[in-house]
Amino acid sequence: MSTTSPSSSSPSDADADTTPQTPVAVPAPLPAPPPTLTLTHHTGDLFAAPPHSILIHACNTQGQWSAGIAAAFRSLYPRAHQRYRQHCLSHYNPSSNPVPTGTCLLIPPCEDESDKSGRPQHWIACLFTSAKFGRAKDKPPVILVNTRKAMRGLLRQVRRSGCGGGGLRMCRINSARFGVPWERTVAVLEGIVLEEGWVGSAEVWSID
Repeated sequence: MSTTSPSSSSPSDADADTTPQTPVAVPAPLPAPPPTLTLTHHTGDLFAAPPHSILIHACNTQGQWSAGIAAAFRSLYPRAHQRYRQHCLSHYNPSSNPVPTGTCLLIPPCEDESDKSGRPQHWIACLFTSAKFGRAKDKPPVILVNTRKAMRGLLRQVRRSGCGGGGLRMCRINSARFGVPWERTVAVLEGIVLEEGWVGSAEVWSID
């Protein structure tokens, strides 16, 4: 009498997993952060810049380059100073219609090339970061907002005109007569997101 043994699964069959496998989602790579303005720091004379450099400083809207680095600009670039005053006092009126803060006046080279100083021709960029000066100057948070807007305005003008072949140079804007800690201005400037065609870097020059 024959017997039939119950069928049994092979070990390989028993161990096989027939559960459908869900594909593992691979996260998409994060987009690269947008490029921002780069500052490089140098020790020396701001004004010993190559020809056609753009020299940047912070200004009030009252037509006054009367103290600090502004006084040096007035002495070295008297015709640019006249253009600045005309912009503030003739095109606008400090009492009734002042120059809007957060804007930039870019003055082309206009000094007499026969000047005995032999100083190279420079563009002068006036960033209107405070409406007034002295005790009436704007508060630091307002100055910082104005700085960002004015610097962006300058970069747009440079792209449009194609000027500034010698590069951008600035002093430690806002840090002296306007009383804003320099590191706060640095944070604002280095946080400016660049648009296509903008100059991507600026030099900061100081004597210490």
